[in-house]
Amino acid sequence: MAGTGNLTFNGRSLLITGGSQGIGAATARLAASRGARVMIASPDADKLAAVTEEINGAGGICSWVPCDITDPAQVETMVRATVDTYGALDLAYNNAGISHPPMMPHEVPDEMWRRTIEVNVSGAFWCCREQLKVMVAQGRGGAIVITGSMAGIQGVGTMAPYSTSKHAVAGLVKSLAVAYGQHNIRINFHGPGATETPMYDQSVKDVMALRAAGGVPAVPGKIKGPLDRNQTAEEQAEVACFLLSDAAAVMTGAMVIADCGATAY
Repeated sequence: MAGTGNLTFNGRSLLITGGSQGIGAATARLAASRGARVMIASPDADKLAAVTEEINGAGGICSWVPCDITDPAQVETMVRATVDTYGALDLAYNNAGISHPPMMPHEVPDEMWRRTIEVNVSGAFWCCREQLKVMVAQGRGGAIVITGSMAGIQGVGTMAPYSTSKHAVAGLVKSLAVAYGQHNIRINFHGPGATETPMYDQSVKDVMALRAAGGVPAVPGKIKGPLDRNQTAEEQAEVACFLLSDAAAVMTGAMVIADCGATAY
């Protein structure tokens, strides 16, 4: 019978993008508490340093490296820094992503579309590409989780660039899962719902401002789902760590939606 030991990481190295705040930082804290040696990355060095200090102060192992995932050269450096620091790359949580203010699709500026696809799709691909090079060469398998969204399995009328980007992430996950199963590398999609993070807080402000100006329709109440609440970053970290752990050993190419049931309607 499997025990809770399958949820621990036993010194394996874990790279987390978008690790300076929100779900990424919460996952770094939880994974470190379960024995992972964590590398966190984002463009924000000050926040990375603060999260790293917190984790190390609590007895975990964490380092950080600045990285803009839209720059393939920086992504390569980030992955190399992880291997140089910990001697291997066992696990990766490609969590970095952006959102945008809600608006009708015919009003979306060119730059908003390009930037959303660049970060959420191209950035995720650059990360997976470099991580997979290392994992294949190591020859001992691995696990990668990419943060998608509940918007990756449904349309969102006022968030067309974002929803499109997360649907693309779903396609990336499934394609990579098929390609790298032979190497015992698992790739899964983690789809949070309305999760209380700095990015979500900004989205709420954007919605309220545009609604007050008459720019967008009211957001349907079903976003909180049958459980009638938002999620927390710590709750999403539990899902991410499960998918990265041996407890999810039979899962690859899976779409795991953690949204309090919002997409069940």
